[in-house]
Amino acid sequence: MMLSTILLFITTEFFLSLYPGPAVLLVISQGVKYGGKTSLLGAAGIISGNAIYFSASAIGLGGILIASEQIFLAIKYIGALYLLYLGIMMIYKSLVSKEIYQEEEIQISKQKLFREGLLTQLASPKAILFFAALLPQFIDTHQGMAYQFIVLGIISVMIEFPILATYGW
Repeated sequence: MMLSTILLFITTEFFLSLYPGPAVLLVISQGVKYGGKTSLLGAAGIISGNAIYFSASAIGLGGILIASEQIFLAIKYIGALYLLYLGIMMIYKSLVSKEIYQEEEIQISKQKLFREGLLTQLASPKAILFFAALLPQFIDTHQGMAYQFIVLGIISVMIEFPILATYGW
């Protein structure tokens, strides 16, 4: 990979990570509700979703999703419904429960926070488009593709996780 390509990827990843999409909004809501430290679980789920998308993009499934309009639309609508469900549940829980969470309740919620981050990222049309359409633009087909996906994946985590953690705090 050329250094100019890596720098362009870093810049692109940085600005896309700053852009408030479903992942950012989820981490912010988890941070407000449970605290900044606990929102790291949602951020870890989002990064895990990215790892799945990096792997899928590396084996070409991302291109198939973009090529098949029906599959892409189905994922898009399922993602929208899931995000709507999360929003409704947060509103409902805030209206029903006026109690401050006790340590025991937060412990129960930790796995759920990670799962919410993972599912939110996997259902995000923005993430699907990034990994299927934009990410391949940074890959040199004349070099080892697996190596390039690993390098870009590591760079992505090093940029996006701190940004998500900052939003959560």
